[in-house]
Amino acid sequence: MKNLAADIIYLIESNDDLIEYKNNQIIIILNALKNAIINLIKENKNKIFNDNDLIKLAIRKALELKKNDVIIIKQEHIFVKIINRTNRNNIAQNESKIHERRFNGIDKRELEVFYSEHFSKEISKNFFKTIVEKFVELYFEEQKIDNHIYEKNVFVYIQRIIIAELIVKFEQSEEFLTGFSGYAFRMHFNSVFDSISEYILKEISISNEYMIDFLKYYSLDIIIVDGMKYKVPEFETDDGLKWNVISMLSISKIYTRTRTSVNKLQKEVYSLDDQILKLFIDNLSPTEHNKIHLNKKEKLTDELRFKGQKLEDLLDEVHRMDNKERTESIKNEIKVSRENIKTIKRALEQLVKKEIKRSLINKQLKLERELDSMHRELKAQEKILFQNKDSFLSIKKSLLKALISKKQRI
Repeated sequence: MKNLAADIIYLIESNDDLIEYKNNQIIIILNALKNAIINLIKENKNKIFNDNDLIKLAIRKALELKKNDVIIIKQEHIFVKIINRTNRNNIAQNESKIHERRFNGIDKRELEVFYSEHFSKEISKNFFKTIVEKFVELYFEEQKIDNHIYEKNVFVYIQRIIIAELIVKFEQSEEFLTGFSGYAFRMHFNSVFDSISEYILKEISISNEYMIDFLKYYSLDIIIVDGMKYKVPEFETDDGLKWNVISMLSISKIYTRTRTSVNKLQKEVYSLDDQILKLFIDNLSPTEHNKIHLNKKEKLTDELRFKGQKLEDLLDEVHRMDNKERTESIKNEIKVSRENIKTIKRALEQLVKKEIKRSLINKQLKLERELDSMHRELKAQEKILFQNKDSFLSIKKSLLKALISKKQRI
């Protein structure tokens, strides 16, 4: 393995043209060099050491990286983030830069670059959705922590989960990722607690007794802990509106159940729309297709009737005709008329073959009746949702405010 690592180091050092130095903090190893490294490992059929670990070890040696510098092997290239150790030490020593020390001494500018490089809007949304789900599952559903433990530890618990997820995602540089976790948490602080508030309100709407008791804590006003008085956070919005657990329960049940109903109805509407569209023929519904079909059939039937009457008239005329020349002319007309009648009959036969089955039309009409009924129900549910939306959002806002607050000694 040592020889292979040495070969990789030599490969990196001899292909400096395939390495981009963006600035003093970012290095990009281009895809061509990355593939050459991977091919070299494949040729040696190395199975003793993890390929990614071997690549990272060789890169650290070749580029003289420090332990805390970040190496991320991406699909299109290898990304290297140099941690600015000088700046970090200066920050750690500077007592006035408190906000920087909160990020484990990492320069905030480095964190911003790392965030912009690896956390798109969609990635951030999914990442913090996972964070909230794990927090809820571990501390609300499994451990069922009380309000005192929650108040004391909630921020620490969430940051621990963020750190753990970052380490799994990036596989190294725990010191840097610990600092980055604080930065990322601050960036998504409100959205995290908005999601936690949403979860709690959903749970009380289905009568989760633990969560209802959890909320009742915020109605205690004054509590005594170890002989000392504390003022408990209230469910109060920024504009001074206060909520109590009973009203929160009532509105949350109405709103969340109605929202669930609306979501279900919307899915059913989409499903019915799809079912109806699948019945379409040449971009026409069975009823539209049938209407056009019937119109064509009526026109051909009328034309057949007209041609048939004309043929009868010609036949009558030819029997009465004495003029030989005129008789021959009429016979030709009769021949043409008969051919026209045959053509119309063939066209009618083709129409009959293409005729829409009544069962298909009945299916479309049945689905459309269901769709109309569902649209009416959806409209009614959306009205209820709209009527309760402002109250629900006010409740959620007051809950979020309480969840990030702590009891105050008085």
